[in-house]
Amino acid sequence: MKKFLVSAAIVGLLAGQALLAAQTSATVTVRWTILPFAVISLAGQSGQGSVVATTSIPDPSPADYQRGFIVIQDAVRLTVLSNTSWTVYAQALGPDLGRSFDGGFTWPLEALEAGVNGRFIRLSQTPQPLTRGGRGTHTLPVDYRVTIPTQPLPPGDYQVTLLYTVIAD
Repeated sequence: MKKFLVSAAIVGLLAGQALLAAQTSATVTVRWTILPFAVISLAGQSGQGSVVATTSIPDPSPADYQRGFIVIQDAVRLTVLSNTSWTVYAQALGPDLGRSFDGGFTWPLEALEAGVNGRFIRLSQTPQPLTRGGRGTHTLPVDYRVTIPTQPLPPGDYQVTLLYTVIAD
């Protein structure tokens, strides 16, 4: 009987230890940082990698000749997705708009402007701030304004590649 009581006491002590162990706890603090980001894409595209869109310059109308420039509304649509404020920059990747086949005429880059909401910037090979915005998803219709040369354009290959970049502020 004595052995039974000693065995019961040992089992009771072990059970008490187990209950105490089951009641202990630990506190863990989980922290994370969400960094600012901004992504730019052509509207309707995934935003992954590089995407190319081509915009043709129409033949000038009599009204275009009278005011001295052609406006191409909604030439390209950009989409910016961001969790912070941002700035979109535009720059030309070439020094001019092209040359005539005979090499006698160069259409200067300064003849091309890009604009959002009626505010135009003159494009150059240096990034120029085009527009700014804040958090959320923003669709940006970009217009182009092309100054018409005072002389008729001779036959040639006229084109320029533009780069749009978004930077989180």
